[in-house]
Amino acid sequence: MQTPMNPTRTEPEANAGQPVTLAVADLEAERRLVERVFERCEAEIEDACAFSSAPPEFLGALVANESGGRADARRFEPAVYRHLLAVARGESPSFGSINVTALNHELAELLPATDATLHARYLTPAFAANHGQQVQSATDEALRDLASSWGYTQIMGYHMTGQPGTVRRLLDPGFHFRMAVRLLSEFAASYQLDPGQEFSEMFCCWNTGRPYGKTFDPDYVEKGLRRMQLYRRLRQIRPAARAATAGAAPRQEGPSPG
Repeated sequence: MQTPMNPTRTEPEANAGQPVTLAVADLEAERRLVERVFERCEAEIEDACAFSSAPPEFLGALVANESGGRADARRFEPAVYRHLLAVARGESPSFGSINVTALNHELAELLPATDATLHARYLTPAFAANHGQQVQSATDEALRDLASSWGYTQIMGYHMTGQPGTVRRLLDPGFHFRMAVRLLSEFAASYQLDPGQEFSEMFCCWNTGRPYGKTFDPDYVEKGLRRMQLYRRLRQIRPAARAATAGAAPRQEGPSPG
């Protein structure tokens, strides 16, 4: 779920729950980014969050952090592909033969430690037992799809093993956000987190696989919290503005009585 870092510069945050003072140009760039996400994703995010404790502004900020609002964003993970390819060729009998420590070591050869921890959470013996045959029968293109992160929140393709449809279904916004909510719920259940309150921990989980992991971008959580505030304001302002515009529309008069 790691994507190239957003180039926007920020100041260190003194309090994770409070806004951070930015230079005017930086703040304007942040606003444009969040507005772009809001315009592209508002409806699908609202629908997905209707069945989640996570508020829409959290998912909106997650999109800003991960893809910058690009529905077609994709990032290939070479180390994950190399591991899946070994399983598919029979060079490694299954994921079940590799414990979490060894998997962390292997993935760390080509990935930051945060990414290795995140993937090791999912590429487990249980994954091998349930999906090993599917991995072994996959084409090279399919393996590359499984080893890539996709869409607005950069969900890894291997999450689609055992799911109906192909990995590219993650490019469908409605399905993508429902899957994101499901993964967030799994993190919350695993670590006893409240996704409606513990936002710093939930951002860390998404980026590192743990609530207190060290993010590859040291400002990842800070950016997410700030972008949540901007997205929340848009949710408050835009519907009111639309309602005001609709109320100010000229009335359509019928024909005058004769």
